Amino acid sequence: MEFDIKKVNDENELKICLEIRQTVFIEEKNVPAEIENDGFDCLDGRSEHFLVFADKKPVGTVRMLFTDPDCVKLQRFCFLKEYRGFGLGSRTVEYLEKRYRSLGKKKIFMEAKFAVSPFYEKCGYRAVSDIFYEVGIKHIKMEKEI
Repeated sequence: MEFDIKKVNDENELKICLEIRQTVFIEEKNVPAEIENDGFDCLDGRSEHFLVFADKKPVGTVRMLFTDPDCVKLQRFCFLKEYRGFGLGSRTVEYLEKRYRSLGKKKIFMEAKFAVSPFYEKCGYRAVSDIFYEVGIKHIKMEKEI
């Protein structure tokens, strides 16, 4: 499966990201739209969005929120159901770590769904909080020095 990742640079690409998130988070995972849509989905420099492609088709997305000069927060990371389990997630994480390290960031952190925390552990992230609930779903804060 051919893999590519692209930083979102225009409103049309951002719309594709939001459509993927609508499918995964709102329709599949039943996350309320008012929580999923939080005001950081714009191209104003507070965050960066990425589209992940498999065989030239957009199949995943991730948002990286700038939190302070040394850190970036991984958010809204998802893939369409039929493209999970092919290693696209770990390749995306590797790409993001390399990108943000080159930009001088020291750490990536996230509030991961507890159910997928083993994936992030395999990528070298460690839990740094107790389990907490967000929209009725178990989460845990994880981070990695990059």
